[in-house]
Amino acid sequence: MRMILATDIGGTKTLFQLSTEDGDVVLEKSYESQGFADFDSVLATFLNEPSVNSYQINQACFAVAGPVSGRQAQVTNLPWQLDAEDLAAKFTINHIVLCNDFEAVAHGINCLDDDDVICLQQGDETVDAPRAVIGAGTGLGQALMLPAKDDVWQVVATEGGHTDFGPRDQLQISLLEHLMTKFDHISYERLVSGPGIVEIYQFLLIHEGGDENEQLRLAMEEGDPAAAISHFAAKQQDTLATKTMDLFSNIYAAQAANFALSVLPYSGLYIAGGIASKNVNLFQQQAFLDSFLDKGKMSDLLTKIPIRLILEAKVGLLGARLLARQSQV
Repeated sequence: MRMILATDIGGTKTLFQLSTEDGDVVLEKSYESQGFADFDSVLATFLNEPSVNSYQINQACFAVAGPVSGRQAQVTNLPWQLDAEDLAAKFTINHIVLCNDFEAVAHGINCLDDDDVICLQQGDETVDAPRAVIGAGTGLGQALMLPAKDDVWQVVATEGGHTDFGPRDQLQISLLEHLMTKFDHISYERLVSGPGIVEIYQFLLIHEGGDENEQLRLAMEEGDPAAAISHFAAKQQDTLATKTMDLFSNIYAAQAANFALSVLPYSGLYIAGGIASKNVNLFQQQAFLDSFLDKGKMSDLLTKIPIRLILEAKVGLLGARLLARQSQV
C-alpha cells in the first residue's frame, strides 16, 4: 500500500501525518523541534514508531518554516537544513516535495470546510482576483495566491514577515527604540509572533513601570510564556497582559494591511497560524479591524478586501498532504 507523509516543520513543533492515498490517517505525531539537532533525527524518530516502521512511504511533503531554494531548505528559527535528494536516499522515499510552510497553508485553504473559517470583514469579493495568507506562530509567514483555472491557484511563498517594522505612534516608536538596544534588525516577525508577544510584554513592563503580576510571572516561567500572557488577557486577569495583546493585535493588523496593499487580495485575505486560531475573540474585536483600515487614503480600498480567519490549526498539514499526493505524476 502506498503511503503519504505530510510534515509541517516549525521552530517550536514538527508535525507528522502518515496517511493512505485514500486519505485514511494512520498516525499523527508532534515533536518538540528544539529537542533534535537536525531534521533527519526527528524524521528517523517518527519513522521508527512501531505503528509506522512497517510501512513504505512513497510520497512525502516537508513544509518548512523558512526559505526553500530548489531541493534545499533552511528552517529560519532552527539550525536545520534539508536536502530533498539526501532525504530521499537516506529514508528510501520515492517522491519528496519541499515547500515553504505558508505555501502549504495556502494550498490547504481549498481543503477547508465552511466551518473551518470565520469572516472578519465581508468585503467585496472578486473571484478571479489574488488571495493572500498571513499567520503568526513561532514566526510570521506570508504567501500570495494567483488564480489559474478550475479553482487551482499558483502559490508564491514570501519572506515578507521579515520586512522592517514601522511604528505608527509614539508608543510604538518607544517599542522600536527598546528593541534596537537588543537586536540588529527589527522586523515585523520580531513582534508578530509568539516570541513577539513576550517582547511586547517585557517592553510594557518597563514602560508602564508597575508591579508584575506574580501569578502571570509564574505561569510564564512554568509553561509557554506567550500562551500565558494571552490566557491572562483573555480572562481579564491582568491589565498588562491585556495591553500587551492589544498592542500585538494593532501591529499584526497593520502588517496584514501592508501585505494586503501589496497584493490587493480581493478574493480574500486569510489569517492563519496558531495564535489567531487560539485567540479568535482578539481578532473579532473592532480594534483589529480599525487598525487594519488605518491606512489614510487607502482606507476605503481596504474595506473592499474580504478578511477570513482560519480556525483549522492543521491547515498546513492539509496542504502538505495535497502537495505530496500530487508529487507523483
